[in-house]
Amino acid sequence: MRNDYIYDDGGRHQYFRMEYKKDRVGDCVIRALAIATGEDYKKIRKEVWELSWENGAMPNDKLTFDMFLQNRGWIREKKIKGFTLGEYPFHPKHTYFVILAHHCVAVDQGLVRDIWDCRHKSPYYTWRRP
Repeated sequence: MRNDYIYDDGGRHQYFRMEYKKDRVGDCVIRALAIATGEDYKKIRKEVWELSWENGAMPNDKLTFDMFLQNRGWIREKKIKGFTLGEYPFHPKHTYFVILAHHCVAVDQGLVRDIWDCRHKSPYYTWRRP
C-alpha cells in the first residue's frame, strides 16, 4: 500500500474513556477534524456541535462537516475512482479530511491517522487543507 497507517484518536483519550470498543465509536467526524486541523478534540467537538445546532443537522452529517471545512477555507476535491484509501495518490505535503462509506478519517502527509486501519475502503471525496 502506498499510504501508511498510524493509530490516532485525535486527543479523545485526554477527555473520555477509550478502554472498550464501544468507547471508540460514533465520533469519527470530530476525531478526524481534530487530527486534520491539529486542534484540541474538545474545542472541535464544541464547534461542530454549535454548527450542528445552527444548521439543524447532526454533528456527523455531511452538511455539518462540509460547512465546517468550507468555513475554514478547506478545498473540496473530487474522488479519483478506482483507488482504495491505502492506494489513493495523496500529495505527501498536504493534510486531508476524507469521507468514506459510513466513516471519516484524516490523512496527514500520506499517513492515514485513525483508531482503526481503514485503508481498504474507497474514498467518496476529500477536503484538502489550503
